[in-house]
Amino acid sequence: MHDIEKKMPLPEEIAARITRYRRQLLDFGMRAPSGGDEPECRFYKPVTELTAFIVNLHSSAEGVAVVYGYASTAFTRMIGDENALETLGVADWEITIREKVVIRDEMEEGGARARVAAMYERYLHTEKDELLAYAKAKRSEFIRRFAVRLKPMGFLKKGNTWTKALENDCVAVFNAQKSGFSDEYYFNIYIRKMKQGDYAVCYNARVAPEGMSPMDWQLVDEVVLDGFLDGTVVPAMEWILHTPLQELGAMPDLWINCYCGRHLCSSCWVEKNLWESMEG
Repeated sequence: MHDIEKKMPLPEEIAARITRYRRQLLDFGMRAPSGGDEPECRFYKPVTELTAFIVNLHSSAEGVAVVYGYASTAFTRMIGDENALETLGVADWEITIREKVVIRDEMEEGGARARVAAMYERYLHTEKDELLAYAKAKRSEFIRRFAVRLKPMGFLKKGNTWTKALENDCVAVFNAQKSGFSDEYYFNIYIRKMKQGDYAVCYNARVAPEGMSPMDWQLVDEVVLDGFLDGTVVPAMEWILHTPLQELGAMPDLWINCYCGRHLCSSCWVEKNLWESMEG
């Protein structure tokens, strides 16, 4: 049985900065929750009846990451969650409108402080419903970035899924899948039989920018997102669109997640004997 790896202690300089930031936040009127995994790293300040300003600190050998913004606190109206804000604070992905800054040294503290202060002032008197509307508009803009790339390729959009017909009654699919546990996204690529639905998926793969799976769509850097779209998503979909299915069907690694056992696609059934011999 392997020993549980102990968490490496933080460098003294980082630990000292965390202590200093904590004191500054408390002096500003922020509150630290009383419970949770790392209550010293989460801070909140009620602003309206159902909103709060949030600052979460994450420390590492590189520096201090600050995730901050405004959160709806409507969850405190639910039975059993009345004290959740005071005891647990708000996780990064639960912050309704959020941003992130990494402070690598003391030289960056002034700029980071200005960004956090600007966010605080921007939504200071924003009520919950208006805050949610801002978040909805922000999400729509995020999804639009995918549409801008996929629509010119001939993909049709329905919800957060884009499809384009291929040969042999197959369809290529790109899907931005919201996590069921957080406000983050997975990105999936499929090839499936058009008339058989999800039960006849011939190929599926999950892609992500720089290993971020799931990806916090509000915190990802725009340069990283554009690099993911133009360097991964577009080339992957173009490859599927411009490669005959017969050729794709001859690639066992590509069809490794075939749901139908290679029985439904006439474009790849000729490889079935090879497939079975490899499995046997």
